[in-house]
Amino acid sequence: MAPVILVTFAGRQKRMGVLTHYIRRALELGIIDQWHIWDFTRSPEDHAWVTEEFGPVRFMGAKAPYQAAGTVSRLGSFRTSVGITNDLHIGVLPQNDPDNFYEFVIGGWNNQASALRKISRDNLLHAERKDVTNSWSRITPGILSPGAENSVVISMNANGGVELLVNDIVVGEWGDLDLGESASVMIRGGWGGDLELCDTNASIQRYIGNPNEQMPYWQAYQYYAKRLPQFADALFLKCDDDIVYLDIEKLSDFINFRRRNPHYFVVSANVVNNGVCAYLQQQAGQLPEAILGEFEHPPGGFGGTLWQSGERALKLHEYFLQSDRKNVPLRAPVIEWNERQSINFIAWLGRDILHMALAQGDDERVMTVDLPAYLGRPCAIYSDFIVSHLSFGPQERGFDFDPLVDKYDVLMREKLGL
Repeated sequence: MAPVILVTFAGRQKRMGVLTHYIRRALELGIIDQWHIWDFTRSPEDHAWVTEEFGPVRFMGAKAPYQAAGTVSRLGSFRTSVGITNDLHIGVLPQNDPDNFYEFVIGGWNNQASALRKISRDNLLHAERKDVTNSWSRITPGILSPGAENSVVISMNANGGVELLVNDIVVGEWGDLDLGESASVMIRGGWGGDLELCDTNASIQRYIGNPNEQMPYWQAYQYYAKRLPQFADALFLKCDDDIVYLDIEKLSDFINFRRRNPHYFVVSANVVNNGVCAYLQQQAGQLPEAILGEFEHPPGGFGGTLWQSGERALKLHEYFLQSDRKNVPLRAPVIEWNERQSINFIAWLGRDILHMALAQGDDERVMTVDLPAYLGRPCAIYSDFIVSHLSFGPQERGFDFDPLVDKYDVLMREKLGL
């Protein structure tokens, strides 16, 4: 069976904690096979949480900072397999020297040379190396192959000397490089060289985008589009990091519907706190206007009074939480939708990433309006799979959603038996 891959653009710890329990259970049950966490965090605290909570790094944008990758000692070498075109950077941090680290630059200068530097650890998280002198350098033309998984080994001999091998070629040996008994190893790309760690195969993997980009999500779509042969047979789910309820008992049905109906471009879950879904839920008699007010058809499928109002969103969430039946069925099992909609929880087929080399910009519009129109394929909303989406940005102005997260946490623990 083709793998099911969930993609989440992370991540805010308070918002994402509830979702994490649901997805880990789905992994345990074999409903999904992989969870790809794309780290687009904006605060150091959230980045630290994502780094600690989730699996090993699989991919790093060229501007991403160093990430922990392993150790090297007299008893064991550091080994990795990487996909990168140029400028592989490896930081070696000796335990016996807390003030400095060694940096190997492999395939720098347009993949034509390599170098070794000793640098103050204060510079570890800074990519620029303008005022640093190379202690060793060598012409290494074409040392990194863009068409292969490049093998890299750093080892220590019995006397503490260090050896670097790339693709089974000895690049350099340093008898006077003192790493003590062991050293931590960190890794990153640089100067246009995105880095893929090809030996990372955990069920939960981290993907680190370039930091501080506006509307950064195109990086994820581009990643998959460039690897179409690898992912063409997969089925993709994508969910927001603030999904706080997920009907895990109906997730398999949603996946099976998506797989069996390839004529749809995108299929959405039936989402609580989603302008289009709220309109359809009310049209089906599920959301009483006398209690919640009118949920109008958002103009063109975008915006609307619910999207703008934290007060209305909080009232809708409270109504859903207080309902004994966590279901808001639509007037039909499937509703075709040809306007824009919020992509809080959607599914697409792996073969359709042929069309997903998105430019930087509004991925939601491209995925639900532009591409479906170009391809002549409708989108749909699947009624029987319910998720709850915490909030949109405009809803958070002046309103505190944290108490709601706590209530959804209680519901999650009840549903999962935690």
